[in-house]
Amino acid sequence: MSNLNNPALFEGLLQTDLEDMVSEVFTVDRYTSKMGEDRDILVLAFRVKEKYPAQDLMEFLEKGYTYILDADMSTGEENDGQYQVFVEIERTIDIPKQLENLLSGISQLTNCRDWRFRYQKSKNSVEFTEHAIKENIPLTPEEYDQKITDIKQDDIREFFDQGGINIAVESNNDLTFSKPYSGDVTAKFISIGDYNDVKETLPGALSLDESSQSQMLFLNKYLGNYDINKIGDKFLIRNGGRAIVLQKNRW
Repeated sequence: MSNLNNPALFEGLLQTDLEDMVSEVFTVDRYTSKMGEDRDILVLAFRVKEKYPAQDLMEFLEKGYTYILDADMSTGEENDGQYQVFVEIERTIDIPKQLENLLSGISQLTNCRDWRFRYQKSKNSVEFTEHAIKENIPLTPEEYDQKITDIKQDDIREFFDQGGINIAVESNNDLTFSKPYSGDVTAKFISIGDYNDVKETLPGALSLDESSQSQMLFLNKYLGNYDINKIGDKFLIRNGGRAIVLQKNRW
């Protein structure tokens, strides 16, 4: 197990100096690692109300813990005027003890004792306990791969909500749609998310040739009454405020 630190406060930073500055709810794996592959590195993000307290927290973390690979902060304030402090740690079975140690140190500055976390883009926060970490956060690259596959599969199944279709998601992003008496359709999953965000990833004009029109008509009949457009070789499928991008494989 990695040596755990209990860093002293530095350069005049006193106990509770960041009281009421740091949100008691932090996120895990919501943001992409800049140090390596996401499956290998866990990314924490703490919301801080102002720029200079965010800098203080970042320096405290970067200087005080040997197991932290990198600590950084958002380059500018977010829409609500707050800042994010990012922390990257190698994804290992030591994570529960390391996070307990890390939050103990931050609590010296913030006087916060009721930490909660959200995994990825979940809207629901979970009380921080060692059991909750083991239950909700993948601690090995293999667990991360499986977690991402499970989340992706749930998102895709929830998106196609018009019923009558079974969907299998493979680890290589292949999707297989199965519908009684209609055979199987396979496609390559590209992305899913808010419609406006997803649409921005597909620059270019709509494909309006006869072949593309025929493919979109087929998908409408097979998948359901969704708003379907083809851009290049990809299909942008909209369901309310959400969208998914698929690439033709076989149908």
